[in-house]
Amino acid sequence: MTETDIAIKFSYPGFDLDVRFPLPTRGISGLFGPSGSGKTTLIRCLAGLERPASARIYVGGTIWQSEDIFLPPHKRRLGLVFQDVRLFDHLNVKGNLLFGYNRTAPEDRKIKLEDVLKILALEPLLDKRPEKLSGGEAQRVAIGRALLTSPALLLMDEPLAALGEQHKKDILPYLKKLPRKFGIPLLYVSHDFEEMAALTQHMICLNRGKIQAQGNWLNVAAELPHVMNRWAPNNILEGETHRSGEFRLVDGQIVKMPCPPSPVRLVINARDISLLRNPPADHAGDALLKGKVTEIMEIGGGKNIIRISLAGQEIHAVLGAQSRKESWICPGNDVYMIINRIKTEII
Repeated sequence: MTETDIAIKFSYPGFDLDVRFPLPTRGISGLFGPSGSGKTTLIRCLAGLERPASARIYVGGTIWQSEDIFLPPHKRRLGLVFQDVRLFDHLNVKGNLLFGYNRTAPEDRKIKLEDVLKILALEPLLDKRPEKLSGGEAQRVAIGRALLTSPALLLMDEPLAALGEQHKKDILPYLKKLPRKFGIPLLYVSHDFEEMAALTQHMICLNRGKIQAQGNWLNVAAELPHVMNRWAPNNILEGETHRSGEFRLVDGQIVKMPCPPSPVRLVINARDISLLRNPPADHAGDALLKGKVTEIMEIGGGKNIIRISLAGQEIHAVLGAQSRKESWICPGNDVYMIINRIKTEII
């Protein structure tokens, strides 16, 4: 049995949930699926709010449920963060953060307030009331409150769904830091595949109460090619920003573009990359980079994902079946990439 192992069978009229999966003990795992797929039912079973007829829930070395054991919700070391942040209006930020901490037995307190304040940048907010917080700030407080219960598992149910695009972008870097900093596995629930691919290392995809696919986003895309109809991964390129309007990769390749004075990284969508065997005589101002193909993955629907090594980093391009027929696109071969569109992200 792994450190976190989940098997649940639960039925009610018109719906059956039947799942079994291990969760990685580190990093961020995602629970993905459309409305009605069983995500909420699974969450309620994990939290002890439903009692399935058959279940084995083993988290962090403790059995939460088995044939003869059922821990009530308040005895499960589960940190919960919802779409609705549910902060206490009569308490300021510090009071909200300490609410769970003060109700955790001293011997179970593994996470310190000062560490949470630092990693979530909450120090300036301590005296504020919830009504004075932005959506992103309130969600960071809710995450901090859940962390300070020192949970064995942190579960986030659509935590960014109510936020605007900018607030989502602001909070994602904070979420990525949590498992590494605190050593707590995180189960992130969403119906947004783009969000999942950007955040998680392992996905469990539900549909009608059953697991359709699981693994990283590449594994899932291979099993469920329809997710690629409206989505493609963003590639992140690290390098040095120069005021002259150049972005330099570690291997010396240059992307000429107006760069802000602050350090940035490049964001390139996999659909915005065209592959060529030889450098073109004229690429009309589009960025041109050279890399090496390392892997080709067929994902169905006439699409292929090409994995490319570029300046010590890994990026992906999405090609249709016709482009893939080119015999020179194969592992080990150098390719030239015309980048049709680039965004920058301030670090």
